[in-house]
Amino acid sequence: MNASVNWRNPYAKRGRYWLKGNLHTHTTQSDGRLSPEQVVRIYEGMGYGFLSITDHGRISSGNGVKSDLVLLPGVEAGPQHMCIIARDRAAIEFGKTHTSQQRITRNVKRGNVVFLGHPDWRPREHYTLEELKALTGYTGIEIYNSVIERLAGAALSTAKWDRLLSSGRRVLGFATQDAHKEGDHRDCCSVVHVNSKSRASVLNALQRGNFYCYYGVTITDLGRARNRVRVATENARLIRFVGQHGQVLAKVKGKCAEHAFDETPATEYIRIECLGVGEQISWSQPFFREG
Repeated sequence: MNASVNWRNPYAKRGRYWLKGNLHTHTTQSDGRLSPEQVVRIYEGMGYGFLSITDHGRISSGNGVKSDLVLLPGVEAGPQHMCIIARDRAAIEFGKTHTSQQRITRNVKRGNVVFLGHPDWRPREHYTLEELKALTGYTGIEIYNSVIERLAGAALSTAKWDRLLSSGRRVLGFATQDAHKEGDHRDCCSVVHVNSKSRASVLNALQRGNFYCYYGVTITDLGRARNRVRVATENARLIRFVGQHGQVLAKVKGKCAEHAFDETPATEYIRIECLGVGEQISWSQPFFREG
């Protein structure tokens, strides 16, 4: 469990900026088809504020590319496909002899963000629910990985996330592109709430859950007042409040909505899905009834 998250309200600390960024992408340094500089320029052109290049088995912090993007050192480690994101590349530890649990424990202890990639990739899901439960201490899982749309398996893993949350595990959700080639750079990302455009601020927001998962709906406000959670957006058409075991607690048409906790087991936690036109959707982190 990530102890730094305010599970009653991950968005309690207000920031000056909402900053978009991708935490999972590849270059010619592993199995990508574009150079680090090409990848950086693509995200600059998309109006992103931060990026982590997570090549397989190779720590990258942009390979010396000059950019106004906040470039966070990262790696996708091992056959487990876990992404490790850090403030400094020296903080990342992924020895080849380490077990999955050792990698998680050592990196989280060093202040790094560790999330498990594409749980539903391939016909034999990459992480079963039992495998996710067997590991402890990781920051979160990918609830959407857009590159899986062109591969075998499922890009969406919110059902697995709900099963984890409902079992008592408190883990964050991440949305990424896992881009490998041209055409993979879809606008699917994390949007952090930060006070400054710096590595420290972005990493802190990721550790604390002060971000939402974006795939087309822009959220302008998220929060909680007493027993009510709220969301405001620029372009949602429908807002869903989801609770324990994935139960849809309420559906509200419009750009803004709120919903209250009650004493039923269904509202042990509430997370929010904001749906727009076509495939547009964004997801909040979960709010738990009690921290």
